[in-house]
Amino acid sequence: MLKLDVLICTIDAGIQHVPKVLLEPAEGVFYVVSMQYTEDHFLQQVPEVLKQRADVKLCYLQGRGLSRNRNMALSHATSDILLIADDDERLTKEGIESIIATYEQQPQLDIALFRMTDEQGRFFKRYPNQQMPYEKAVKQGYYVASWEMTMRRTVVEKGLRFNPLFGLGSEQLACGEEDVFLKDALDQGLRIDCVPIVIGSTDPHTTGELFTTSPKVQRSKGATFAYCYGTVNALFRCAKESLHHFVFHGKNPFPLFWNQWKGIQYVKRKHDHV
Repeated sequence: MLKLDVLICTIDAGIQHVPKVLLEPAEGVFYVVSMQYTEDHFLQQVPEVLKQRADVKLCYLQGRGLSRNRNMALSHATSDILLIADDDERLTKEGIESIIATYEQQPQLDIALFRMTDEQGRFFKRYPNQQMPYEKAVKQGYYVASWEMTMRRTVVEKGLRFNPLFGLGSEQLACGEEDVFLKDALDQGLRIDCVPIVIGSTDPHTTGELFTTSPKVQRSKGATFAYCYGTVNALFRCAKESLHHFVFHGKNPFPLFWNQWKGIQYVKRKHDHV
């Protein structure tokens, strides 16, 4: 039977929420809790249960940057299957068992993207109604979130990591790290599928929802488009995004486009292939 690590990333006082993410101890299921801290006193807030449970491994990282924290968790993972998690989601025993079964039954699968609901058990985004390649699902309107992501540890062994330029707490950008990670995985020829199985529930609100009010999120959108699709395609997508919010939400499209363009320029300076 394959073993699974749940990789839970948190920062500062968020560590107090982590015990609620843990399920009852189960054979072959382990937890890697990566705690970022901005001040030393937050280290005193680690719940005792996290220190006492034999299936929990704690690791610590000073500073900010969610992608850095995800990478810390990846580096401490030892099981066959890795599940990306946050401190505010609720997994189910059946969901964990389904993840393991999926990988056991499909040895060709490198990364599987599962489903989450809100606390009332309702879907808050459109998922493919059957298993399909990630690229095909994106063309049908699907967008990835970190708490849907699972992978074999062999993906990490190939050198794949979350890009620290992207994600909460990064210097210029606030999101997009999941899309960039999967782009890097596709470039390596890895098999990525969306799988129509619910594995738990979470808060449906994401950083991306702040697009119309946050220049940092707007820069992230442009940077992610450029990284994943190239500069020319990114410009078209940025224009389309800006016009959408003008037509349907009455937002001035010019600052939206300008900030996205600044994101394109930023990631171009950092990555030669864009």
